[in-house]
Amino acid sequence: MNELRKYAAIGGAIAIVACWPFATGKIGEAIFKDGIASYDNSVIKIENISYDRGYLSSQAQSRVYVTDKGLIAELEHAGYPSEIIVNHEIDHGLFSISSTSTVTGEAASSEFIKGLTLTTNSQLTGKTDLELISQDTNFINADLKAQGVEKLYLAASKISATIHPEGEFSLQYSLPKTELRLENQSDMLIDNVSGKSEGKYLDDIFIGDANVAIDKMTINDIESNIHNVVNNVTYSSSNELAEVKDLPADNSLSSTNILKLGEVTTDAGTLKNGVFNISFDDLNYDALIKLVPLLQDQELTPEKIQQLMLSFDLLAAKGFSININEFSADVLGSKVESKVLLNLPAGTARASQNADQLVQTLKGNAELVIAKKLVDDTPELRMQMDELLINEFAVEEGDNYRLAATIADGQIELLNGQKMPLFMLLGLLSYLR
Repeated sequence: MNELRKYAAIGGAIAIVACWPFATGKIGEAIFKDGIASYDNSVIKIENISYDRGYLSSQAQSRVYVTDKGLIAELEHAGYPSEIIVNHEIDHGLFSISSTSTVTGEAASSEFIKGLTLTTNSQLTGKTDLELISQDTNFINADLKAQGVEKLYLAASKISATIHPEGEFSLQYSLPKTELRLENQSDMLIDNVSGKSEGKYLDDIFIGDANVAIDKMTINDIESNIHNVVNNVTYSSSNELAEVKDLPADNSLSSTNILKLGEVTTDAGTLKNGVFNISFDDLNYDALIKLVPLLQDQELTPEKIQQLMLSFDLLAAKGFSININEFSADVLGSKVESKVLLNLPAGTARASQNADQLVQTLKGNAELVIAKKLVDDTPELRMQMDELLINEFAVEEGDNYRLAATIADGQIELLNGQKMPLFMLLGLLSYLR
């Protein structure tokens, strides 16, 4: 009896393994069709043409097409397809479904699409890995030539991503070389663009971390005899959502964005170690998710403008901060540093209709530190600094000059104690440039 049970168990296991590709195939078909059905976009639509499910593999075909008439006309005028047919070769594993997707038909010959290959692997847990690979492509066509573009080249590139069922994702991309050249021989070259993002989208707002790096960017303008080179550019952003338990209306978003330039060489001189660090703190999330779609809307009706104003009122009523934490660089061998910190406390009602109250509530400070050597080496700057020193708007501190202002009660207070209306801050900010 024990032997019979053992053989029955073995036979049952073999039967399950033998039948399992049918199950994963059916799961794969459900994922494919549900994914297409749930895709929602006002400009691009996807539809399932066919799905032929087999035992160890399946073949499917889908159609991706543009619905916006204006965009269709622009694409057709430029010589690009407004719809593509995609073939999907799908394999059924024991615990995953993988597929390779390629464009077929007339669109496959388009330089815009030719050579694109998408591979995916979906686990039964719901996690999906994707990889999109392109080949070396020159996007030039008759329309671009008519506009004076001689070359628009993108080297073979790769984008890979992992998507989790909860909506979180990670994305990596690499673009080795991009080149734009005009008929007058002016050109722009970009070498080695790479980046990564990790996070998720909530209500069209990205929550997470992202960064991008560019090794080198060269811009040549033959007509103006301009030659600019930018080396080692990095940009990073971090968006964090602070959730208040049982009070979702008080959830807030903070965003930090940092741009760094290793070296910029122009005909006017060289800039090194450039840093621009700006943050937006304690932005009311409810106001943002209403505001963002309105700001992206190309056609603002009176009703939408009213909604925009109400969203801004909510944002101001909850309070927020905008801080230029650092704006610095080595210019002509000397350091320049500045910062502007601005805070709008909570409590400003109907800010869109009460600008005076908004100005009165705003608090903060601004500061500029500039090396004496740079001032001495720049005649125009020397004249401006002498005037600032005479009026005691600036002071000497070691090897630097320092300008500073405090913002409160609708006024700015300078180092010498003099106060003036807040709009005069624009005059100070002109020096921060």
